[in-house]
Amino acid sequence: MIPPLLPLDEPRRLQALLRLGLLDTPAEERFDRIVRMAARMFQVPISIVSLLDESRQWFKAKVGLDTASTARGISFCGHAILAPHTFVVRDALEDPRFADNPLVTGSPHVRFYAGHPIHAADSSPVGTLCLLDRRARDFTEAERQQLEDLASWVELELNALSMKEARTALAQQERFFELSVDMLCIAGLDGTFRQLGQAWTRTLGYSEQALLTRPLLELVHEEDRATTAEWLARGARGEPLPRFEHRCRGQDGTWHWLQWNATVNVEEGIFYGVARNVTEQKRLEAEQRQVELMKSEFVSTVSHELRTPLTSIRGSLGLLEGGILGELPPQAQDMVRIARTNTERLIRLINDILDLEKMESGKLDFQLEPLELGTLLAQAVEAHQGYAEECDARVELALAAPGARALVDGDRFLQVLANLLSNALKFSPRGERVTLRLERVGSRLRVSVEDHGPGIPESFRARIFEKFAQADGSDSRRKGGTGLGLSITRALVTQLGGTLDFVSREDVGTTFRVELPEWHAPADTRNIPVPLREKTASEPGPGSGRPRLLHVEADEDNRRVVADVLRDVADVVPARSPPEAESALRAESFPLVIAENVLPEGGLLPLEPLLAAAPVVLFSVREAEPELARQVSAMLVKSRATNEELRAAVLRLLRAASLRSPSPPPGGAS
Repeated sequence: MIPPLLPLDEPRRLQALLRLGLLDTPAEERFDRIVRMAARMFQVPISIVSLLDESRQWFKAKVGLDTASTARGISFCGHAILAPHTFVVRDALEDPRFADNPLVTGSPHVRFYAGHPIHAADSSPVGTLCLLDRRARDFTEAERQQLEDLASWVELELNALSMKEARTALAQQERFFELSVDMLCIAGLDGTFRQLGQAWTRTLGYSEQALLTRPLLELVHEEDRATTAEWLARGARGEPLPRFEHRCRGQDGTWHWLQWNATVNVEEGIFYGVARNVTEQKRLEAEQRQVELMKSEFVSTVSHELRTPLTSIRGSLGLLEGGILGELPPQAQDMVRIARTNTERLIRLINDILDLEKMESGKLDFQLEPLELGTLLAQAVEAHQGYAEECDARVELALAAPGARALVDGDRFLQVLANLLSNALKFSPRGERVTLRLERVGSRLRVSVEDHGPGIPESFRARIFEKFAQADGSDSRRKGGTGLGLSITRALVTQLGGTLDFVSREDVGTTFRVELPEWHAPADTRNIPVPLREKTASEPGPGSGRPRLLHVEADEDNRRVVADVLRDVADVVPARSPPEAESALRAESFPLVIAENVLPEGGLLPLEPLLAAAPVVLFSVREAEPELARQVSAMLVKSRATNEELRAAVLRLLRAASLRSPSPPPGGAS
């Protein structure tokens, strides 16, 4: 026995067979009638429609057999599908390929076989229509033709379902093209349309015929044609096509923004595309950009027009409260204190709103450097001693991890601590303590602020970090809260790469916990940047003289306040504009320059002449960009810096200048 060979395209043939969906299905009259007719027509006891899968021949229709299938390796049909025409075995006992075949030597005792291949829609031979007899016999040419005709009938029935499904699928595709809100198309690789959905005519106003007779590039805006041509060329080269946008002209002359998703079959030369009309989206985006621009301009205006006078008011009130004009009567002293504290409250509110806007727009800059958290915590405690006294409370510092460092922006981290400490002090009972603690938790550092206040109500805890959220509106108003502090604090901690959470028990207290990764110095520390704040030095000692400082500031009130704040430190020479500053620098050498770099008209003060002449302290309504902050010797934001902080910064820098120049020039022109 010689087993049948496999067709050269066997994988493709098997796929075609599976697509028919006929294997192991119940008998069907449309095939049964053909095998009955064949048995009568050729007067044979057995007639079969046989389908061959990878291991068997399975009988879709049969006459004269009880079995449903046999092994493919012993089948006559396995040989028949290899033949281009009818395959005939006149006497199997005399044919060496079949003489010892079990189908010949045993049941059903085949002696004669005639089978014609039947094909799927893609011409793959999937089986046969065959005739079997238990006696040898001849098979005439006329009989061959008759069997071929019957096999053609089987093929029609075999593919009828596939054709029906194909027609249904085509109808569904055309219906989908018609009803889709997206602009579906099939085009050649040159962009010439071959089929279009009705959304094209609805969107652009052209008839389907008008669109089919012109290439896509003719509709494209002149400024977008080069990029569109390159996009089509990428597809023609078989490269993946990215999402793409361009403008196309409608029949009425209006321009429509289309956003494309497409794929290409280079072998077929076909471009399948889905375009979406995003004109309205583009209009809304343009409006949003305009709103953002207006918002930015508003923030800039608020920064300058509100912060500048408030800084002057706070500074003036601080000087009055400090006794610059002599001791005030108790009632007047109290009124000044109320005015100052409410001015500071308003400044904090403005700062919070502006910080929140900057964080949401991604414009808040962070200068990360490895800093000792214990030092920052100590600074925060010192800065809040006055507020703690006002609240009749105290702040205790507990350092369980002294010397531990984290990669933080020092100013921003101090802002985090200020928000948490001020909240804790604000809500602490009189005489109670607030504990600021630093400890290690695994590979992280935890900073905790623990109070013994009323605690946070369970019903409020889910909303505690939301903007403007307050647990008790009346109490918050009485305490001066805005509901922005914790929202800003969590955003700052997140930007620093840390986490913020809390634990609280009502009537017992609350602990807020900030966790940050601990920073460890690399083996080679030569390239670690020196923090900017290390440029400063200590307060000048006795006999250092009264240096003259240049103060560049357009606002007259701020000039007067700065002069009063520094009156026991230095003589302040005012300059109202860049020309006045340049003139003063030509006439005199200054050991230090204080400058507001935001001009009233919105521009920026050119700092190059100042930086070339002396160390510069930026005392501005805005925070400086990182590059500029690295060039100046100190950076103070008016709305955040107190009179004492300004005075201390100037003293430190003057001391540094005196160390560099042991004999500073006397006051007056050089």
